[in-house]
Amino acid sequence: MFNRLSEKLGDIAHKLRGSARISESDLDATLREMRMALLEADVALPVVRHLMSEVREQALGAEVAKSLQPGQVIIKILHDVLADVLGGQRRDLDLSKIPSVILLCGLQGAGKTTTAGKLARLLVSQGKKVALTSVDATRPAAREQLQVLAAQVGVPYIAGTGDTAASMAASAVNEAGRSGYHVLILDTAGRQVVDDGLMAEIRDVADRVHASERLLVLDAMTGQTALSIAEQFHAAVNMSGCILTKTDADMRGGAALSVARSTGVPVRYIGTGEKIDAFEPFDPGRMAGRILGQGDVVGLVEKIQATVDHAAAEKTAAKINKGEFDLGDFAEQLGQMQNMGGMAGMLKMLPGVKLPQEALAQMDDKPIKRMQAMVYSMTLKERRYPRVINGSRKKRIAAGSGTSVQEINKMLKQFAQMQKMMKKMKGSKGKRMMAQLAGRFGGMGGGMPKM
Repeated sequence: MFNRLSEKLGDIAHKLRGSARISESDLDATLREMRMALLEADVALPVVRHLMSEVREQALGAEVAKSLQPGQVIIKILHDVLADVLGGQRRDLDLSKIPSVILLCGLQGAGKTTTAGKLARLLVSQGKKVALTSVDATRPAAREQLQVLAAQVGVPYIAGTGDTAASMAASAVNEAGRSGYHVLILDTAGRQVVDDGLMAEIRDVADRVHASERLLVLDAMTGQTALSIAEQFHAAVNMSGCILTKTDADMRGGAALSVARSTGVPVRYIGTGEKIDAFEPFDPGRMAGRILGQGDVVGLVEKIQATVDHAAAEKTAAKINKGEFDLGDFAEQLGQMQNMGGMAGMLKMLPGVKLPQEALAQMDDKPIKRMQAMVYSMTLKERRYPRVINGSRKKRIAAGSGTSVQEINKMLKQFAQMQKMMKKMKGSKGKRMMAQLAGRFGGMGGGMPKM
């Protein structure tokens, strides 16, 4: 979402890091560049003015003047001010009541129903007992869609009874309480535009169920319109936060930067894709770091913890230690990397990796999938003992994986080199060998674009 803004601000931050001395005129020139980058990214003008004013005031302070690395200090100031504009400290949901009701509202097309399923899946992974319900009395299809999503994520759907949205909501909350659910996610009706009828209905539902959280689902692609939508909903129902959907789209994304500052409604979660697991908590500090090209190591670690099969990882580590790493293990590791967002997704979160957005966009994970296909077209014996793979076997594997014999030869040669290294990775030589291994496989499969 912030790709273009991140590239421009990242370049500015990169230039500042190398500055041993920064004058007031240098600072003004830098702030002008930042102002233009923010405005081009569709950030609201009042927010840009506030951000620039705060950075300039702090950057002219004694702390920067006394610092041996003023450029680094200014980057830290920019990071902190940007994090504050994005909403300050990350806030967890208030789930102290049983059941805690999370009310979702927003316009049609913003992705409310899908978001309900994604949020339910996330809370279940955190050990919560979750149920879903819809109080859209006018669109039975919306209720059916939520029932399907509930089945997909493995949580029950509670059908509330009553003639109005408020009575349906109250009925569902009572049932959730009797059944001992920790959380009830309540999906409300939407409209094409904000109108009095919609707001009155949502107010009635919120008052009736005493929702612990009232979250507005906003389509990040709506640009500055998102601000007026947020303001209208917040005026009608005191929103405790918003969820931005479709943040993986190619857009300027600056309106999202403006929501928290302009409306007082902090971003709590973001939808990062169409898949049910493409959903994550929003951390202003870490997002500020990503925008400034500083990476997000904490986010990468969390992603690894959430996606990596730890039992399989320990088994693989033991095999490496014994020098028994085979092609089956190799394919499994390639799959783990794919689950973490592929090469481009991981590089984006690493600090110090300065690659243009165009290069990251061109980074192709298809070669990794082709290598997996080659391995999965082999017999168990061939995976364990690659030396038995002769010419006729290679033709069979190539036909089964949709590749060529030349590609099979290249992959087997690279794997043999890697396996040889891994057999040496014992004792004090291990770390040096890992560095050599990273260099050796940096160009494997041609997935990295030429710079």
